[in-house]
Amino acid sequence: MSARVPVICLGLLVVFLAGFARGQFSVDSTIQRVDSLYTSGAFSRAELEARRLLENDMLSDSVRTLAEQWVAFALVAQERPDLGKEHFTAILRRHPSYELDPILTSPKILKVYNEAKATFRTQPQGGPSQGSPEVNPSAEITYRTILFPGWEQLYHGRTTVGAVFLGAGIVTLGSGIALEFKRSAARSEYLAATTPEDIESRYETYNRTRKAEMWAFAAFAAVYIASEVEVLTHGPSLSLSLRPADPRGQGPGVLLSLSLR
Repeated sequence: MSARVPVICLGLLVVFLAGFARGQFSVDSTIQRVDSLYTSGAFSRAELEARRLLENDMLSDSVRTLAEQWVAFALVAQERPDLGKEHFTAILRRHPSYELDPILTSPKILKVYNEAKATFRTQPQGGPSQGSPEVNPSAEITYRTILFPGWEQLYHGRTTVGAVFLGAGIVTLGSGIALEFKRSAARSEYLAATTPEDIESRYETYNRTRKAEMWAFAAFAAVYIASEVEVLTHGPSLSLSLRPADPRGQGPGVLLSLSLR
């Protein structure tokens, strides 16, 4: 492995972590700004900021629900309960168990929410095709799962397991990259040795560093694979169906179904 490879890997890791931290800070600051605007009575501005936040495709499911809730709150505060009801209904479609705190929520908002919940419960839940449950887009696996361990879990709001995989990935990959630099230096010292004693001593140092590097990258691979498996076990089941060409359904057919849940 050339010396440029670990440098590139380290650079990509730094860019990834910086981008993730910057994006998370931006989301957190926007949520705080919406809260502040709403509390100060600037309901139209709070609604606008919350709608802008909803345009971010990288929001976690929990943050998206919170932003949708702020939009509903702001609309009700602006005496637009019908539109607020639509946003409460959108939340309930994703999370049928969603509830508001009856003590901390104003009676005006609670009334609109209860109307949305009553309407939602009376509507058929099959979606466009009868008998087919609505698919929650937030449950779909995204490209984030292949980029770095833990990112997919954090995106879906599973912060604890996401932080564990992200931290383990950073530690193992960072250790492997650092040991790669150390191994390269140890190898140069080993090749530059002239006396038998120095050759043996420096070779042992080089060999230990090389093995430690291999273990570090192997540990990162294990973390990566474990993260992938964890994502798959929380995703939809996988199935493959082979049907006969006859539209009447006659003839041999094979159904292969694999569930990872």
